[in-house]
Amino acid sequence: MTQFKVIQGTFHVKGYQPDGDSIRFKAENPAHWDSFQWNSANKKKAAKKQLRIEAIDALETHYAGYHQPRPFALAALERLLKLLGIAYTEYSLSLTTIVNADDAKPGFIISDGLDRYDRPVSFAFPASAKLTDGALLTSEQIPLEKSVNYRLAREGLVYPTFYTTTDKVIAAKIRKAVALARKADRGLWAIDRTTYLALWDIHTLQEDVTIMPKLFRRLVEFFDAYEDFKELPAYMA
Repeated sequence: MTQFKVIQGTFHVKGYQPDGDSIRFKAENPAHWDSFQWNSANKKKAAKKQLRIEAIDALETHYAGYHQPRPFALAALERLLKLLGIAYTEYSLSLTTIVNADDAKPGFIISDGLDRYDRPVSFAFPASAKLTDGALLTSEQIPLEKSVNYRLAREGLVYPTFYTTTDKVIAAKIRKAVALARKADRGLWAIDRTTYLALWDIHTLQEDVTIMPKLFRRLVEFFDAYEDFKELPAYMA
């Protein structure tokens, strides 16, 4: 049975480019990282690790020079920061980098490993969760409802995203939270156009329609590679 490790530390955004599903985290006890299988020695040594927030996908604030509609992209980020206790932020003019913030807020992550980019795949919690540093938990023991992941999903600010590595217990709980948000047309679900959209150009993707970030990334790459819409069906197949 998969075990998840609780790691106590601080969350950091100043000088970085977080979005609604990623943030930097510094472990109070760096020795916890020794139990993870790293591909890069430099990333293991880095004090502040880039996290991948598990089971959710927020609208892109910046991707290959593009962004999704900013109201919900920034809403997810701002809510993430608020849930973790980061109340004050200053952004660059491009709204991609946080140049000042009251960060280094204490909290916890629960993680069972890394993704292919050496990002700890994590559930993020504020200090109020009062978890035990170094504890090993099963998926059933994780207080998921207290996590940022679950709360963003419940509030309709992110899309659900699951991989073959996503624990089934976790996925079921996130799906339930998303189902409730969709039923209430909460957040982005009131304007979601993933299954039906009129696509005219890259401006449509950046300003006009709210779709799953994974689809957005695919379409952005299409516009960078092709000029003719006739190529789209084969590209998406």
